[in-house]
Amino acid sequence: MSITPNPTILLVHGAWHGSWIWDHEVSHLHSLGYETALVDLPCTSGKPGTTQFDDAAAVRTAIQDLLSRNKHVVVLAHSYAGPIASAAILGLSTQSRKADTGGVLGLINLAAYIFPGGMDQGQAIRDIGGLPYVDWDTPQPGLFVTKNPASLFYAPDVSPELTAWAVGRLQPQSMAANMGVVPPQAWQNDAEGFEGRLAYVRTTGDVPVPVAQQDAMIEGAGGRAKWIVSTLEDSGHSPMLSRPGEVARTVDEIVKMFEKAG
Repeated sequence: MSITPNPTILLVHGAWHGSWIWDHEVSHLHSLGYETALVDLPCTSGKPGTTQFDDAAAVRTAIQDLLSRNKHVVVLAHSYAGPIASAAILGLSTQSRKADTGGVLGLINLAAYIFPGGMDQGQAIRDIGGLPYVDWDTPQPGLFVTKNPASLFYAPDVSPELTAWAVGRLQPQSMAANMGVVPPQAWQNDAEGFEGRLAYVRTTGDVPVPVAQQDAMIEGAGGRAKWIVSTLEDSGHSPMLSRPGEVARTVDEIVKMFEKAG
């Protein structure tokens, strides 16, 4: 199966960030012939109480807008957005739609979490004694921020200039989004039509999501029999800033594999 033109890449940011985190990535994807689309998640809107379900609904709305224009879509999800994107694509695969009216071709997780649907993420965080790198109920009840985002998100390979640029744009995150229940996940249901069209891009120098944790999540979600796995060696958590060209080339390689699987 070959899709012409290339699918649109929907870029979904992680916690505390916004769609601006992809500013340095989009031109590299465009140079490879991809259109891009962006979405801002409600969890970083400054409103306490927004949940993963709210975020998944926002991503689903963005996808459906693209599908209404007969676009084929690949979702690229970073960090926190992994479970959000996997929830948003339920029932929207090109296989399940069975019509030449657009659909989601596949999901690419970039240094992203993989959690099962129904998981109580808040309980999991309490079980490990909390998150030592955050300040809870800051700057107001129901929101939280990271204590040292420069070293957490951007070490070791984002330049000081880009680190300062990004840190200045971070927003408080809704605590309810990280402490709530994970929505139902497309990756758990083979009937969704994403067989051969799930991918994970590992980042071996990652601080908040160490590569050993990435590998454990991949293995727990079916391993390499279910996920196409690529690796950005020595990359920190934010390769869309430190090595956007390499990210774009990796996405291009994965998309071609998705098309063959379809």
